[in-house]
Amino acid sequence: MKLTEDDIYRNSSQYKHWSFTPTQLAELRLKTNIQACERVKANVARQRAQRAAIALDGASASDSERGNTPGLENGNGNVSSNGGTPLRLDKEVDCLTVAEEMRLVEKFCETTLDLAKFIGLPSDVTATAVQFLRRFYLYNSPMTYDALIVSRTITFIACKTDNANPNLDDYIAKLGKVTRDQILAPEYLIVQALRFNFEVKHPFRGLKGAHLELGEIVRGAYTPLPFDTRTSNDLETEIASLPPSTSGAITGTKDIHVRLDNAYGFASNILKRTAQLTDAYFLFTPSQIMLASLLIADEPLTVFYLSTKLPASSPLHSKTLNTLRACATVFTTHRSYTASSVSPDEKAARDQLAKAEISALMKKLKKCRDPDKMDLVKLNQAQKRDAADQGGLEENKAKRRKVARENAEKEADDFWGPELGKK
Repeated sequence: MKLTEDDIYRNSSQYKHWSFTPTQLAELRLKTNIQACERVKANVARQRAQRAAIALDGASASDSERGNTPGLENGNGNVSSNGGTPLRLDKEVDCLTVAEEMRLVEKFCETTLDLAKFIGLPSDVTATAVQFLRRFYLYNSPMTYDALIVSRTITFIACKTDNANPNLDDYIAKLGKVTRDQILAPEYLIVQALRFNFEVKHPFRGLKGAHLELGEIVRGAYTPLPFDTRTSNDLETEIASLPPSTSGAITGTKDIHVRLDNAYGFASNILKRTAQLTDAYFLFTPSQIMLASLLIADEPLTVFYLSTKLPASSPLHSKTLNTLRACATVFTTHRSYTASSVSPDEKAARDQLAKAEISALMKKLKKCRDPDKMDLVKLNQAQKRDAADQGGLEENKAKRRKVARENAEKEADDFWGPELGKK
């Protein structure tokens, strides 16, 4: 049996656990949002009730000393002490919607890209960190876990995953004003959310391979696949006579080598940023993402390259091309994709609107954070204390198991005899 790249991908954790249809993705995000909203409202209500009880106890003690009547409900369902500000117990928490959460996650991804650039991480490590972040917030809400803390830890995990081998102290020194506990405390929480799936297949190597293959065709050194009746010289002549690209990479050049380099550079930029800020990794395979970016950069060149892999008469050829166009649409409709027709002034206006939108969402987020998950360092320390309190019980279990194992070994020796000594 011949194992293909497609077979390898379909057996990967990325395909099995992190590939969805648009409907599945929308349903999953809605479920996550509903659960987070319910949890936030319940925790906020409990915290308000605790504060109200403390305020009433304090007011009762103070009024008793003065011989006054303690604070009571003010008739609106709110509790207040004498002359004090009412504690709103019935005020509904205004939680984020699914669309607002997605917009914030996208902003967090942009922050992660900037952080990785500041640290000087390679493109594949940066992309891994962003995809880890997107996976984490697929099953968790920004209302539950602070993205600033999560993104710093996720970037550190991505470095270890892709063998960047960072030193924690050096990593902290580059970030500044960050402690070891702030990096390490959320680590186990994050890897649990990632289901311990650390492999992320990226389209960067595929793009480099396509660029090399196109270069081989230009030099007449490419060997066509068995289905292709064209010779190496036919392919060389055909690629040299392709119509010029009307969008994407620099147009108007007649030098085929320059054209290949322009297409590669343009597609590479799409993969490094726009592809990371969209749902492309959840919806498409790495090869589809790569070819879609190349399609945007130079469509005639990409269609020609696809014809060397699939017969143009095959139904699979048209189906694949439609999938690539759908993926390309995801990129070109995203706000991070700046077409050549957009003026600098228009781009500046878009950025200003985006900044105002994020600012408003961050203010809303502060008012609907889960109070139980505010400090992940203290939460991690509390979990360690609970584990330590249970240490006595675990120690007793270990002792019992050790005694049982020794008894079993003794019974085996009595029946079979002791082990033969080594020379």
